[in-house]
Amino acid sequence: PLGGDRMRIVRNHEVTFKPERAAPLADRSYDPFGSGGTTTLEVRVAPDGAVDLLGEWVSLSGTLTNCAGGPTPWGSWLSCEETVRGPRDASGRETGYAQRHGYVFEVPSAADGPVDPVPLRAMGRFEHEAVAVDPATGILYLTEDFNPCGFYRFLPASAGRLSAGGRLQAMAVSGVSGYDTRTGQAKGTRLPVSWVDIDDPDPMSDYVSSSAVFDQGLARGAARFARLEGCWAWSGGIYFDATTGGDAQTGQVWHYRPEGADTGQLTLVLESPSAEVLNMPDNLCVTPRGGLIICEDGPGTCYVRGVTPEGDVFDFLRNELNDSELAGVCFSPQGRTLVVNIQGASDPHDAERPSLTIAVWGPWERGIL
Repeated sequence: PLGGDRMRIVRNHEVTFKPERAAPLADRSYDPFGSGGTTTLEVRVAPDGAVDLLGEWVSLSGTLTNCAGGPTPWGSWLSCEETVRGPRDASGRETGYAQRHGYVFEVPSAADGPVDPVPLRAMGRFEHEAVAVDPATGILYLTEDFNPCGFYRFLPASAGRLSAGGRLQAMAVSGVSGYDTRTGQAKGTRLPVSWVDIDDPDPMSDYVSSSAVFDQGLARGAARFARLEGCWAWSGGIYFDATTGGDAQTGQVWHYRPEGADTGQLTLVLESPSAEVLNMPDNLCVTPRGGLIICEDGPGTCYVRGVTPEGDVFDFLRNELNDSELAGVCFSPQGRTLVVNIQGASDPHDAERPSLTIAVWGPWERGIL
């Protein structure tokens, strides 16, 4: 929020060109061979939720595969790289990239141009997806889009100053080392959980495996999840989803509620029995009225689905433009406008699969979301 009727939206660009095709978004780039980043939109919101675009500009450049992230209570966007590519590959050969990737970057919404791109190394080098900040504690929760993968939390050394470092931990189910949440779970299942330290969140090598951080947690008993993606803080807890979790491999939605400093309860809110109900959940958000909105990333036609507080799933929005996923769902600070993206092709020159940012407004208070 900017105050009054204006807001800013920081939008990821999940682009991963090979270095020889790199086209950085701006001169101030983390890696001159990185083609991803973010742009910022400034929008005026009418009382009914209708929007007018006032301007847009590049706000982060030179990163790779900026897949998701999350807003902070102090007015910035955390943009996450969903890749661990670096200057060398597994065989030791040069890749053409100038920097190690796999980090979270902070983009202040107040920035009117490209920010200084600083990787938040203490938050781990892995295939990041989303971030949610608990406003009550300042603890950050992070998802990892890999299978198997971990669910993480980051304890900052200084509240609101992520560049000052902190401690990264992975979730473990109490009493069961390496608990596998991916199958064999029942809706409503409650699991007592705790947290284990990650000793080396940023392996300092030009090449690392995608599981380098998760393997450290697993060795200490961390739980296994199936491709964690969306993550959102709400009312003292954290919602997150597993894209290929569940017996049908079409998705799970989990909720974590802290109980004390280092323990909590993990609850399975929803498990999809088929793609017709929920087809591989990806980004999600909680509505101002307590419902869930979930973007799909499965094969075929993708929907934005609504989930009522009672756990009922329904169709809300369908992508008939192309076969691309829907992503980046969030509400305006005024609670009147839903913003969602059609991801489109990773190559911006692909005219057959354009990328779009969409605003949806209306009398939300009359519905169940």
